[in-house]
Amino acid sequence: MPTRSSTPAVRVLLIAIGLVTLVWALGVVVFGTVDLITQLAAHTIRPTMYWATDQYRFTDDGDGRSGVKISGDGGGVTTAVTGVSTGTIGIYAAATIVRLLIELALGGLAVTLIQRFRSGRPFVGAAWRLVAATSVAVLALGIVSQLLAWWSRLAIIADAGGTTFSKAFVFDPLTVTIGLTLALVAIAFRVGERLQHETEGLI
Repeated sequence: MPTRSSTPAVRVLLIAIGLVTLVWALGVVVFGTVDLITQLAAHTIRPTMYWATDQYRFTDDGDGRSGVKISGDGGGVTTAVTGVSTGTIGIYAAATIVRLLIELALGGLAVTLIQRFRSGRPFVGAAWRLVAATSVAVLALGIVSQLLAWWSRLAIIADAGGTTFSKAFVFDPLTVTIGLTLALVAIAFRVGERLQHETEGLI
């Protein structure tokens, strides 16, 4: 005899979280794809570039009377780049596509989990393996995307014959954080699956 694995309120909450994740992921994929096509059609790409050390220093003291002073050095900036080689555009496009694949993976996971939570039995069928696989995919694609983005920046700098932008690799922790979070969720699902099996075995 099957048992319910969670209360209706918990299921509703988890379904809501899944729906938000799905809408967000699909929105990013759709708008990201349209934006990439627009860039390629205009022969203008918009990568994030990072100022080289000591190339861009800034200060801001507001109205000059408050005593507050804001200062910094470098940082990322969204650019509009034209005139680069086809190879450079291809690398940039590949980095963007891989990043969008991460959103597709998250959207696919959200759809599956929504269906499972609606049934009231989210842990059946080794659901933890699906979450773990998505975790690995997000981590792998996130690293590849960052490496391709770095390569595209290097290619842009090379095409330009040298610029004031940095050639250093810039690590983005977001996708790694999401991937590791999914790994923890997979562990939680594995525990939930065992508990569900033990509970059903007692009935």
